[in-house]
Amino acid sequence: MNAWFTANWPQMVGVASVIIVLVFGRKAILPRVQESKFLLWLAWLVTAACGLVLLWSLIGVMRWLTSLPGTLGGVVSSIGAVVAVAAGWWSAKMLVAMVRDLADGVPDEDARKAALWHPLLAVSGLQAVWGLVQNPRGIGTGITAAVIAVISLVAIRSIVSAALKGKKGETAWKWFACAVCLLGGILNIPLIAFADTQIQQYAPEQVSSAFRILAGVLGAALLLAGIADLVPKRDKGEKRMVPDGFVRNFLLWGLPALFLFGSVAVGTFAGNGESGGQILIGSVR
Repeated sequence: MNAWFTANWPQMVGVASVIIVLVFGRKAILPRVQESKFLLWLAWLVTAACGLVLLWSLIGVMRWLTSLPGTLGGVVSSIGAVVAVAAGWWSAKMLVAMVRDLADGVPDEDARKAALWHPLLAVSGLQAVWGLVQNPRGIGTGITAAVIAVISLVAIRSIVSAALKGKKGETAWKWFACAVCLLGGILNIPLIAFADTQIQQYAPEQVSSAFRILAGVLGAALLLAGIADLVPKRDKGEKRMVPDGFVRNFLLWGLPALFLFGSVAVGTFAGNGESGGQILIGSVR
């Protein structure tokens, strides 16, 4: 116990400091933020600083929860990874609201909430995904990855929709939506790999081969559409590279399809094709 306290007391002090600042400092500012723009920005800056302190104080705990050893630890880690990713996407949606508020010069409650929680939740979500890919364990890598991907698809739709509503800096918001879709495409790799594994196990070989070939062709088609979408077009009197729906579709679906089935299709024709799950993690658990 003493050794644990000695190793972790700075982080405990960090969390306690955040609570003290929020309860005894920021709480006194909030009732008057509508009267003063200075106080409005001060409240946001204080909250943002608290968010960074929380990130430093708790990121070790989040890493520990998503990397517990043993069979039971694997189950807890898998559930923790799902929760961490869901929370990470929730924080990404908060980030959209915060950026919009900051651009308008009015960092209100949504901006403060994002400043407090986004750093910790976003980093934890990315950390959980990376840990799952590096060390697949628990209730089943494929099932866990599939659940994470489904949660991500629902969140991405909501985040992209919110981002595209931004009128100030419309092109920048479209690039932000592309970045969100790129992350979603990376998370879709295990989902598609899991689907490929199940098809290979339970469907005739011809169905498995057809699925791989058609998925690869779809990925190539979406790539072509995305390239056409990126050719500079006239926007408000100027030629600009503005990424629209085709680019987002490629990043979300075409990229994982090409990643998995570019080489898998060749292996299938050669008679030694492996499932997408085996390509991704080396073996299907």
